Amino acid sequence: MSADKQELLRATKRLIAVREAHDDLLAFMRLTMPDPEDIDDPAKSLYQVTPQARLLCEILHKIDRREILTKTGARNFALSIAPQTGKSQIISRAFPAWQIGRNPRINMILGSYNQDMANGFGDDVRAIVESPMFRQVFPECELRTGGKAKDMLITAAGGKAAFVGVGGSGTGKPADIFVVDDPIKSDEEAQSDIYRQRLWNWFTRVASTRIHNDSAMVVVHTRWNSDDLIGRLCDPEHPDRDKEYAGIADDWMSINIPAVIADPDLAKALGLTLETPKNDLVRAQFGDKPLVALWEDRHSLERLARAKRLDKRGFSSLYMGQPSPEDGDYFRAADLVEYDRDELPKNLRVYGASDHAVSTKQDRDFTVMGCVGIDENDDIWVLPTLVRDRFATDRAVDELLIQFKNHKPMLWWIEDENISKSFGPFLLKRMREERVYVALDPISPHKTDKALRARAIQGRMRMGKVRFPRFAPWWQQARGEMLRFPTGAHDDFVDWLAYIGLGLMKEIRAPVERHEAEGPPVGSIEWILKSSKERAGAEKRAAGSAGF
Repeated sequence: MSADKQELLRATKRLIAVREAHDDLLAFMRLTMPDPEDIDDPAKSLYQVTPQARLLCEILHKIDRREILTKTGARNFALSIAPQTGKSQIISRAFPAWQIGRNPRINMILGSYNQDMANGFGDDVRAIVESPMFRQVFPECELRTGGKAKDMLITAAGGKAAFVGVGGSGTGKPADIFVVDDPIKSDEEAQSDIYRQRLWNWFTRVASTRIHNDSAMVVVHTRWNSDDLIGRLCDPEHPDRDKEYAGIADDWMSINIPAVIADPDLAKALGLTLETPKNDLVRAQFGDKPLVALWEDRHSLERLARAKRLDKRGFSSLYMGQPSPEDGDYFRAADLVEYDRDELPKNLRVYGASDHAVSTKQDRDFTVMGCVGIDENDDIWVLPTLVRDRFATDRAVDELLIQFKNHKPMLWWIEDENISKSFGPFLLKRMREERVYVALDPISPHKTDKALRARAIQGRMRMGKVRFPRFAPWWQQARGEMLRFPTGAHDDFVDWLAYIGLGLMKEIRAPVERHEAEGPPVGSIEWILKSSKERAGAEKRAAGSAGF
């Protein structure tokens, strides 16, 4: 083939690649990441097409076409996916640039955990838009002079792409598409009730106020906590799904793509084949069921098995999209010993405790109060009459009085500040009025480290010394809360149980019942003979010990 024909063939291939990139996000990414050794060959690219990339681009094409994603008519998409799988390259770099090229009048906002991270995305998107490859695909799209700031790109046609951090203002920034990528920086932030609420407030009061009827929203992040942003929006396992967040999930299409896939339907959607593992380490960590790594070339099953062995809870969150392992972590499923109604002993030394949500920062929390019984073997029996609810102060005091009257606990453990400041004075006044006398024993728990606070009860549970009523109406919810701790949406029951553990460290078990053998009736001949024999024995022992 002559040089002219070869050049014509290369030009034709490039023209085809350019046209494909205009309408296909995957082709766009391959074209805008050329092989530096041969940038004119569209068949060569630094971008590696992966199963997850194909699936994500398929969904983003629907958003590009403004297709309806949910039965309620919404265009909202939430994604949880393992780290280092290319999600930000697709969703937060290539997709915004591609959208700008396809519709230079579009208004987009991209939010991340802080402004520096958001600016970084802005820099990357600007670099793509200003690249020669982009101009070949979208020759009529260009940025306005002065519209190239890190946090704001403005096209000559008037479209805007804003890049903001969580907590940043969206005032004056409308959004045809709003993308939220990694709004949580670290595990520490994810476990902070205050930060999670701050993120929720920003999403509901800033991000959600920037959209209109035809807007689309995309949320993608690692699942650190079951009460994180995706958890509140669309996780069906969130404990408040049918309460505080009822109906919200109906407006969201959500997908979790774990690093290790065992679901046949998901594997089929990704074009992957499940196989029974043969490696001993893989089998030890994941079992012998058929599975496959999401991206074997980069994150093999063997490497993922080592990651799980190193940090079980972190692996469950980061790589599997499950904020807590199914069989628990801090509290393990094997440690949760249950009992039936007829197994509850009668000889118990009863203690009680309560964990009160009384501050304005705890407006989403529950108050938990209840009693336990300690048997002669030091086993702890959690009594089924425990209550968990959101109480006003007067109702909380009434419930405490009911617990005091019904169980007559030897001690009642309660946080010291609740006694000295909060409703303590009111409670003591009511106790005097009702003539209910129970010793309130103040507990000074660790203020921030709830895991440290619960160590005492955790140790008893690991030894199988704590029993829970399987028949109690609150038990299944409490059980789930314990298995998700410390990454769950709620930890009120765990807080209450921690007070029990802290209090019992200084208490004793129930006395062993002793049944004395019955002797002869007092005053009878048998009683006189028995007494004389015992007296003679005592005198003999006394004579034998004379001089000592």
